[in-house]
Amino acid sequence: MEAREEAREEPRTPSTSSASASAASASSGEAASETANAAPAPASAGGHDFRARYDAIRQDACVVTSIEIRGNERTKSALIERELRRVYEAKTLDGIKDALFEANRALYEYGIFKDVAMVIDADSDRRGERALGEGDVPGAKIVVNVEERDVFNFKAGTFMSRRGEGEAEAAVGLRNPLGFGERVEFEVVRGVGQSSTYAALWEQPKVFGSDVNAETRVFQSLECFKKLSSFDVTSRGASLGLSGSGPGTLEYNIAWRDVQDPTRLASRAVRRQLGYSLKSSVSHTYVSDHLDRPVRPMSGYLWKIRSELAGIGLSDPMSTKFVKSEVTAHAVETLDASRGITASVSGRFGLLLPFGSSARMAGGDDTSGAHDNSSGGVSSCIADRFFLGGVGCLRQFENNGAGPSDERRASSKDASVAKDADGTPSAPVEIITRDALGGDFVWSATAAIQMDVPGEKFAAMREAGIHFHAFVSAGTLLPVGSIAGSPKDAAKVIRDATRASVGVGLVWPLPVGQIEFNYGRAIRAGASDRVRDGAQFGIAAHVSL
Repeated sequence: MEAREEAREEPRTPSTSSASASAASASSGEAASETANAAPAPASAGGHDFRARYDAIRQDACVVTSIEIRGNERTKSALIERELRRVYEAKTLDGIKDALFEANRALYEYGIFKDVAMVIDADSDRRGERALGEGDVPGAKIVVNVEERDVFNFKAGTFMSRRGEGEAEAAVGLRNPLGFGERVEFEVVRGVGQSSTYAALWEQPKVFGSDVNAETRVFQSLECFKKLSSFDVTSRGASLGLSGSGPGTLEYNIAWRDVQDPTRLASRAVRRQLGYSLKSSVSHTYVSDHLDRPVRPMSGYLWKIRSELAGIGLSDPMSTKFVKSEVTAHAVETLDASRGITASVSGRFGLLLPFGSSARMAGGDDTSGAHDNSSGGVSSCIADRFFLGGVGCLRQFENNGAGPSDERRASSKDASVAKDADGTPSAPVEIITRDALGGDFVWSATAAIQMDVPGEKFAAMREAGIHFHAFVSAGTLLPVGSIAGSPKDAAKVIRDATRASVGVGLVWPLPVGQIEFNYGRAIRAGASDRVRDGAQFGIAAHVSL
């Protein structure tokens, strides 16, 4: 009788002892029989005895001669066998064990298995004799037992959009319906305002046996900016994203966009942006994450660079053409671990360069300087620009409240009291008198000191990551045309347009962002900026970026 041990591995916590036990059983019939018939020994003594036996034979010649797969009701056997192909290349017990651990990890990455267990046993031929591989090397049989996850999938959650709007997401789909590891999903996203997204996607992991994962998506979205500026953007299109085992992702996006003024009060600069445009772009995102943990990190750094080229492959006069790149970074260092005191520095830099005759013509675009390119007199689309201001970007300024803006048209309703359908006065609504226009050049930086909330009574707050912080923030947002002169002139323009703020506050970091209650003031602001001196409460989509 052969003794067999199951080799189980969670995706991120491999264990070598059980796989080693299986390998030893496959290698030596005598050792296995002795293990099966021996009287029970204490766990520590038995484990130590086995380890010694395994170490003595781990480099003995052994090859895999057969694989048996069980439990795959929907999953194609070829998918599992593809991840096990490396075990045929192993020539020793130790090599087989390592190959199985790698295959186990790869199978869990599909996200379609609840459990994967692998067993190595001595293989036998039809006559019941020990199977031999090439060169009369002892053969081993791999038995793979999988438990598949449910085919139906549902998820829901909340997050913060780049507009600072709270949004709720719900998605329902099918997991591995055809047996190739694919995922089909339908999602609905609704914002606190009128923003919405409806999308259907197909995700195919490890296309054609490679390390490339593909995601195809068709969508219709409405981004509502009317609380920050007087426009909405409706997009209808499709995208194809490619990712692999590395930190980079590649995406192609094509969308027909419509910029509208739902308020009928848009400023002159925004009205110039209204209408249709076609966007065909390729973007690449690279992330290098070395933070010790994603929420309330104590040390390490993270940086991300995203580059986009729009207007490729299309000669349509309505197509948008630009080159855009944005770099963000965040670094943390512990100053006093006993009190949870850390120092952090965050930064952001972005540049958008429109080109081609299809770019919108500039001229009188805003009160702070035209969004033009001095070499071509063209302007970027407002839906593609950078914005500045808010808890997660430049504190003590309203969301999108710093940088170029233009005065909205006045309305008699602005001075009246809004009423509900029954005629009763509604809650007061903050009236935005200027439209944020965004910019083509942006930089921002934040330096902060964080400290845990002291005291035994607040231990629960410390466990949740809630902490104090003191910060200094600064940033600049400009149209690219205003910095098109000499380097000296550009530096002066950037310096004169820099905004800054200081303050202290309480932070509750969450996986989707962080909730902040700050008290501070803007120490440098433009005349038309929307400043929030004193108390400011908000939710940041990204940590200090």
